[in-house]
Amino acid sequence: MERRLLVIELLKSGKEQGGDEIHQKQKERESQQISGRTVSLLKKLKEVRQRLSPLWDVRDYVAVNPFFGFRQKTFLETARYINEVSNLNLYPKKSFFKKKYQNGEITREDLQLAIDQFLDVSATRDRKKIDVSDLLEFIHQNSSENNLQKIFAVSDRFDCENESKVTERIANEISLWASAYFDETQAVWSMPKEGLRFYSWWKSLAQFDSATFENGVSVKEWARTLPEDPEKALEELTQILMEKADLSAESLGDYFYRLLFSILGWASFFQRIEFEADRSGDFTELNAKGGLIDILVVRMTYDILFIDQISDRTLKSKVLKHQVDKELEFQNVWLEAAEIAYRNKIERLLISSRSNRNFKNHYDAQMAFCIDVRSEVMRRHIESLAPNIQTIGFAGFFGMPISFKAFGHHGADQNCPVLLNAPVQVCEEATSCEEDLSQKKSAFVERKSHLKSIQYSANSGFSFAETLGFGYAWKILKSGLGLSKPNINLRDMGLSVSDKRKLHLNLIEIPLKTKVRLAHSALKNMSLTSNFAKYVFFFGHGSESANNPYESALDCGACAGHNGHANAKLLAAILNESQVRQELRAMGIEIPNETVFLAGWHNTTKDILEFDRIESLSSEELLDLEKYSKIFEKAGENSRTERAQILPGAAKDNGRELEEEFRLRANDWSELRPEWGLARNACFVVGRRELTRNLDLEGRAFLHDYDFAKDSDLSVLELIMTAPMIVTNWINMQYYASTINPEKFGTGNKTLNNVMGGIGCIQGNESDLLGGLSEQSVWYQGEYFHEPLRLQVFIEADLFSIQQIVERHEMVRDLISNNWLKVISIHPETGEMNPFQRKL
Repeated sequence: MERRLLVIELLKSGKEQGGDEIHQKQKERESQQISGRTVSLLKKLKEVRQRLSPLWDVRDYVAVNPFFGFRQKTFLETARYINEVSNLNLYPKKSFFKKKYQNGEITREDLQLAIDQFLDVSATRDRKKIDVSDLLEFIHQNSSENNLQKIFAVSDRFDCENESKVTERIANEISLWASAYFDETQAVWSMPKEGLRFYSWWKSLAQFDSATFENGVSVKEWARTLPEDPEKALEELTQILMEKADLSAESLGDYFYRLLFSILGWASFFQRIEFEADRSGDFTELNAKGGLIDILVVRMTYDILFIDQISDRTLKSKVLKHQVDKELEFQNVWLEAAEIAYRNKIERLLISSRSNRNFKNHYDAQMAFCIDVRSEVMRRHIESLAPNIQTIGFAGFFGMPISFKAFGHHGADQNCPVLLNAPVQVCEEATSCEEDLSQKKSAFVERKSHLKSIQYSANSGFSFAETLGFGYAWKILKSGLGLSKPNINLRDMGLSVSDKRKLHLNLIEIPLKTKVRLAHSALKNMSLTSNFAKYVFFFGHGSESANNPYESALDCGACAGHNGHANAKLLAAILNESQVRQELRAMGIEIPNETVFLAGWHNTTKDILEFDRIESLSSEELLDLEKYSKIFEKAGENSRTERAQILPGAAKDNGRELEEEFRLRANDWSELRPEWGLARNACFVVGRRELTRNLDLEGRAFLHDYDFAKDSDLSVLELIMTAPMIVTNWINMQYYASTINPEKFGTGNKTLNNVMGGIGCIQGNESDLLGGLSEQSVWYQGEYFHEPLRLQVFIEADLFSIQQIVERHEMVRDLISNNWLKVISIHPETGEMNPFQRKL
């Protein structure tokens, strides 16, 4: 805090002491045209940018494949490159494979098949034949401790020569600057930004920064002389680097990536700004706050500080390539073998269920859930209790690309995949006494805001603690014992259960044409265009936990890290409108008059299903819904009992007693694992529910309904393979990365996480911005809980149809061809399964 106040004062005084002269020189530089060299550097930066994935803040957190930018490389090539840049291993530890082999989960046959596949893909290269005995010997050897990194920052070289941690300290220093700049919700006294983008703002303050590094080097002199324009600063710094360091022009991109990789969290955050600008076409935030070049120039400035402090200025060196390739290739084959073993297990299950499949044309009720792996457990238990209920898997935003404005809120949240724009805004309103409810909520928010201002004010904070601090003792005790009520959603603040029942979505602003288009698309893409049941439920899902900054990571990823209840409510409301049904009838979708659509939400933390009541229902219909409520209650009990077997600390009793225990876990401030989320996800099944209806997929499968017979033009399959399949790959690879290295690709130890700037978390008192999942979300007792396997995608369509879609979409082609996921065709008529092969 003292340092922050100091730089603010220095900023003011700096303007009075020579600031005009500096500003004039900067303007002269800016007036020059961008040189050809700058254009070349920006082109390299653009290439580097493609290797980074975006990172959203904790409020809108969604899973992202951290290696998505490398999809045009094979998984093995990416592992080799990351190893060269950072000495990090992208493969699971040897003990993971060793245990699977000893348990019989991986067999010698699996290993041999993995070897054959690897040698087949690598046939054009000079490869020495691998034997199973080589692989078995490899996993019993100690892991190599050799540093195989060959791309270095200047600070890396300084650390090697001085046994220091300058690279880490630079990352911490930049993290402090970036958090101060982007903080909009946490700090009581915010840093002045004066309309400057990040680089310009940092430069204006860093020239007064008195902090020093090893050997007394300081950034302030460099900050004073740097050009105001980040593009020109990049050119100037690069020229200095090329003059003093041993680095070729061709390797500059690798050097840039190494710098950004050392601050991967903040680099990914800036990449999010660029990603959003490209996606939406709105460059307001990018122009105002800056992009990846800003954070690169700042990081490069700190790097150049040490260029005269090192003796070895070789920033790209050679390593023993044969040794690296051998280790990585062996690990690659072991990973393939583990995936073959799991894939064979699923194939055996699918084959065993063929004789029990019952393709019915009519059900008493139909219930659509998100494709999320947690839904698999609930769906299975519902169907086991009620064979006349059909469950359906569909993307959790239910095809509603909306921004949702909760009652009493000024802003709206995006409630659809981050890859999409949200053209439809939906507002939540009250059916009656709206003014009273609005005043009630506003008064509640105002009281909370006023209380916070007193608590954190410099003048009243101490007296507040002295006067009222003791009154918080009971609240702290209740929260510590899990007896308090969690903040499920800020939109509920100040409203009782009865108040919330008065809320509904305002559909008046949505044109009929838009409603019909949304409804038709949703029904078509979930293969629900005929044989409607009397009751059709749409269940969005969300989580519930206390003191959990990454709670949105447990919510619906298809809703951009928010609860999907609003999307379910919108679709149900639209489909209940008579005008919409008339238009759908003209388009070939006949919905019976007696069919009622209902919305609800699946609480994945407690395994509870709740649905919204409709006042216009008859007494007979209300009795039917009461029957379904009891089924939901029992299905929840069974789901909790199943989940308790793998949830640390949970009693292994029946589900009814577990409901109270799970409620306490959700409310407990200190609970590290309110639920496992999507841990252990491993496969994605696209096809009719009858394929998997009687199977226990252990909560590891994403399930998306699809009927090949209804998709003559393959438009539905094309959508699934270009949207949900991409999203499931993102989720799968984020869990993979967070498991193999939770410190770099995850948020590390959850107990040491601190929220910074309302943006994200840091580890302890200072660190880079953290992304991904915590160690406690994927590990247990020092071992992997999540199994780091790449996604196995089973599609009920013939190979030729799959081939057509793959060839039309480069992104899908890259993911499949380069081993980021595996696609297996299930023939819709014969049930024969064949892996989709597409060689490079």
